[in-house]
Parts: sequence; C-alpha cells; structure tokens
Amino acid sequence: MDLGAVLIGLAMLVISAPFVAKPFREARRNKSAKPVVKHIDPDEQRLAVLSALRDLDFDFQVGKVSEEDYASLRARLVAEAAQYLPSRCCAQDDKDDEIEALLRARKASKAKAPVCSHCGELIESGIRFCPRCGTAVEASCLSCGGDIKAGDLFCSSCGKQLKIQAEAVS
Repeated sequence: MDLGAVLIGLAMLVISAPFVAKPFREARRNKSAKPVVKHIDPDEQRLAVLSALRDLDFDFQVGKVSEEDYASLRARLVAEAAQYLPSRCCAQDDKDDEIEALLRARKASKAKAPVCSHCGELIESGIRFCPRCGTAVEASCLSCGGDIKAGDLFCSSCGKQLKIQAEAVS
C-alpha cells in the first residue's frame, strides 16, 4: 500500500470523526437540559383533543387499533374533551346574559317618560313648563322620545310629522 493513500485515509478519519461524534454529544447535553414547557391556549388544547378523538375513531374503523385499546383511549379522550366544554358554555352564557341586560336597559331608557332637566320631575306630554320648578321643558317626540326643537315640523330622530299646536297670543 502506498504511504500517500494511508495518510489521506488518516486525514479523512480525523476530519470526519467530529461530524460522527456530534449527535452523541448533543444527545448527552439534551438529557441534562430542562424540558421546555409551552403554555397552550385552552381553545387550541380543546381542538387538539377533538382532533385526536377523530383520528382515534378513524384508526379504529380502519383496523389499526384493537377494541380493547380503543375503548380505554376513547374514554380518556372523551373525559379530557369534556373538561373544556363547561368553561366555554359558561363563558357564552355570561356573554348572553350581559347582552340581554344591555337590551333591557336600552328598552327601559326608551320607555321612560320625559323628566325635567333641572329638577328631575316627571313631565306629562304637552306641558311647556315644569310643574315643580317652572323651567321651560324641551319638547319630545311622542313616537320615539327624541328631542324636538321649536319650529320643527318633523322629528329629527324618527321622521314622524309633528302636530302643530296653535298658541293664543295675548
């Protein structure tokens, strides 16, 4: 054998040895390192569990999973999926209740009788001055309750034609 071929072989061995040893050194380092804990969004976790359940059902139908394994795995996945349902339903119920409360408040504010801006006394429609304090009352539309300015022929809120009352001039 030629001495040059032996030297080339040794050089290749020396050069390739670090590349071959690198995966073994990294595996040793990874064992000593702490595992990275990722926080997963509950919605993503719920979707992952439902996807795993769907995949398990498919694998059972195809014949990849035995009946014994299927029953235990399915029960575990269904129990895990069930823990995500109440929190989502309750959150939706809370939102529904909040919306209903806002709608009730809106309806109640529209149904209120007009009040004096100065003293807060309830004012009957058609009265121009507050019976309690004598402050001039702003008129409101009988249809929608919107404010009406002097001289308006139509309500600026709903567009309904306003009745014009003739006043006696002294």
